[in-house]
Amino acid sequence: MNPAASTVAIIFGAVVISGLAWAQQGEYGGPTPSPQGAAVHFVGLNDGAKLPTRVTIRFGLRDMGVAPAGLERDNSGHHHLLIDTELPSLDKPIPNDFNHLHFGAGQTEAEVTLKPGPHTLQLLFGDKDHVPHNPPVMSPRIRVVVAESQPPKTTVSRPGNSSA
Repeated sequence: MNPAASTVAIIFGAVVISGLAWAQQGEYGGPTPSPQGAAVHFVGLNDGAKLPTRVTIRFGLRDMGVAPAGLERDNSGHHHLLIDTELPSLDKPIPNDFNHLHFGAGQTEAEVTLKPGPHTLQLLFGDKDHVPHNPPVMSPRIRVVVAESQPPKTTVSRPGNSSA
């Protein structure tokens, strides 16, 4: 084999091996396919939004249907809300904890309570087994700021201080 062919073979092998390693990291999602053009998004919530500590977050979906976890239906799944976390492995079930909220009953909105300060939010759609689709259907991560709740104003009146 001539040196040029050897170099090409080595480069090709390195590309194949690095591609396999990338695929094994779950960049492609799980075994359930998603249709081309499928997308999730926040409804009425944008990057940089200022929110109260208790807020209703609405989930939008395009070119797929919502179905409860455990129900096998083509081109469907359910929402997961990621709070203050990176994406989980995309070829394994999405964790279920405070940072990875599951809406396996098919909910399209959720009331959440967040501590005051900056937060990140991202939607990730999962199949019947909570595994992201292939390719994954996820929103961009947005940043929000939660404002300190203001205590209600109260008026204090003293007894016996009325005009009669």
